[in-house]
Amino acid sequence: MRFSLSKFKVELKLSVNRLRLLQAKKSSLNAKARREIATLLESGKERSAYIRVENIIREDFNVEALEIVELYCELLTARVGLIEQSRTVDPGISEAVWSIVYASTRADVRELVILREMLTSKFGAEAVKGAIDNAEGQVDPKLVRKLSPQAPPTELVKLYLKEIASVYRVNWRPEGENDDSNDTPSGGVKEPARLATPPAAFECAELDDLLDEGPDAAKTGDSQNSAGSDTDKDKEVSDLLPSVPSTSENPSGSDSVAPKPPVTKPLAPKPAAKLPVPVVSRAKPSAPAPKDDLPSLDELQRRFDALKRG
Repeated sequence: MRFSLSKFKVELKLSVNRLRLLQAKKSSLNAKARREIATLLESGKERSAYIRVENIIREDFNVEALEIVELYCELLTARVGLIEQSRTVDPGISEAVWSIVYASTRADVRELVILREMLTSKFGAEAVKGAIDNAEGQVDPKLVRKLSPQAPPTELVKLYLKEIASVYRVNWRPEGENDDSNDTPSGGVKEPARLATPPAAFECAELDDLLDEGPDAAKTGDSQNSAGSDTDKDKEVSDLLPSVPSTSENPSGSDSVAPKPPVTKPLAPKPAAKLPVPVVSRAKPSAPAPKDDLPSLDELQRRFDALKRG
């Protein structure tokens, strides 16, 4: 088959698509085979599981090899001009060219076979034969390992089985390994599970702080706050009351003394504490009352009640 640049590019793109399809197909079949191996381990058929898991390992290696070849095909698609310019392989693409030739005889991809025939007509049969045998080591070493027909090592088989048993929750371990969990301490006694902190502990944080300061800390703070508020209210009420004339202004010389305004004391912190009502003397002085526009006692009582409700 003669080398054609346009046809070579088409075959490279077809190879990429075919390689991707094969990877998806093999991965799906491997997932199904893993479930079957988990069933074998659960039923105690370890011998059959050992044999079948080797097949899965080999298929996984093939999938990785197909990924490597796919990357090399994409590399040649980007640098296809270097193949047409000379009769020898350019060092920048030599590994990609010979790796594709090497994989064409070991992977069941028809497009890779067509690429190998076109490269044979371009670079000669001897160069292609040397790449198939990897005589000079020009093929990617990782690709050679993945496509090797040798059986996987025993340790790798055990690791695969342990991973499958772990994923599908099968209680299985290789012979000679203890069943102690890695979470168990060296003393052989499992640590008790720690209970989560209840939400109520966070809600009582402020109460704990008050208890730490002393038994009377909370009461003292509340009494001071309530006393201060009550004093302010009494002061507002006393400002609204009319001033009572003193004894010096009484012409009759009676011993009646004008009542003093009540002294407010701090009240205990009760939910609905009532404020004391100041007592106003109803005795009319003999002197004529001032003509200022002072509110009546009923009006003062009404305002005082309004202040208590506020």
